[in-house]
Amino acid sequence: MLPKSIVISIYLSLLLFLTTGCWDRVEIDQRGFVVGIAIDQPEAADAKHNYLGTFQFVVPGGLKQSTRGSGGGGGGASGKAYFNLSTTENSMPALSGRMSSKTSRSPYFEHLKMILISDKLAKSKSNFADLLDYYLRNSEMRRGVQILITEGKAADVLNIQANNETMPIDYITSIAKNNRKTNFMIPQSRIGDVHENLVKHESFAIQKVKIEDQGISLSGCAIFAGDTKRMVGFLSGAETQGLNFITNQMKGGIVESKIDENTVDFLLERSERKITMQLLGPNRFKFVIQILAEGNLDKSIANIDPSKEQALKRIEKSITEMIEKNAYKAIKKLQQTYKKDALGLGPYLYQNHYKLWKPVENNWDSGDNLFSQVIIEVHAESIIRRIGNINETKKE
Repeated sequence: MLPKSIVISIYLSLLLFLTTGCWDRVEIDQRGFVVGIAIDQPEAADAKHNYLGTFQFVVPGGLKQSTRGSGGGGGGASGKAYFNLSTTENSMPALSGRMSSKTSRSPYFEHLKMILISDKLAKSKSNFADLLDYYLRNSEMRRGVQILITEGKAADVLNIQANNETMPIDYITSIAKNNRKTNFMIPQSRIGDVHENLVKHESFAIQKVKIEDQGISLSGCAIFAGDTKRMVGFLSGAETQGLNFITNQMKGGIVESKIDENTVDFLLERSERKITMQLLGPNRFKFVIQILAEGNLDKSIANIDPSKEQALKRIEKSITEMIEKNAYKAIKKLQQTYKKDALGLGPYLYQNHYKLWKPVENNWDSGDNLFSQVIIEVHAESIIRRIGNINETKKE
């Protein structure tokens, strides 16, 4: 039997292995918290690299002082709660590594909120899935990080005036959540959801952002092909509204129609969508999309009393026609221009008519492109639940 002193020494030695859990610890004041990333194609002068990356770093001291002031961020020598830093490289891991050589605090992504990708890069031969792969694999990353496609240079969006927010990325993130107030943009595009679409090889839509005179706009969306993993183009705001109705992603917002050249506003509260399919022949499909929209009358017009049934039906008819009009706009653009099924009809066949889907799977929105040949009918119905407290709008 071993002497007691040796046994104690062995136990103490084993305990040392339990004290090594913080060997790779990095102090919080040595981390460079990245909240936003913009990815562009490099300028011609730096064409040897594939990507131009711009990271938005937080300045913690600036955040403290910005809460005391009235502006959009103070603190530090620059008076901002953030700073942007750019560099070029051939891959996302190399980009992050190169960034570490340009700042005293290495990039840390656990608080990353948004990745902005320029439309030029999204349309290029550079594989969109490969671009996102690094951020999907990174253990610091959350699958709730938002993805936006920028109309124009992505880095410019990180330099916008933040208005009532401390950082531009907070300003953009707040607007991206406003799909309950406007239906001219789609719900937030999270990196986890985008990854699922890429894995399934399904065409899909991503939120779009554009710089305008008064700031930015997220009206419209970008369409991506499921086969090439590349962006094929944009939908306008009205087309995006139609897409939201068809894909059952409506959360609220206004539907604006016209009666005698005067506008009528319908505040959407609830929307339902139902799809049915008819097989007309070998590989010949007809889809009927039924849309039910319920809400309140938010703005009426002079000389129309919505409390009267005939007048109310006239208003509902104009709203119904506008819903169908914008739905057909989206269908036409996707079927005839892009020939990509971002409507979700392919997934509908997969889930509900698998035996019919399997033979056409590889030729749906690629190959023979059967999606562009299917017949799609839209039948909408709008119901005004409340008309407000004023019976008749007076002329101004």
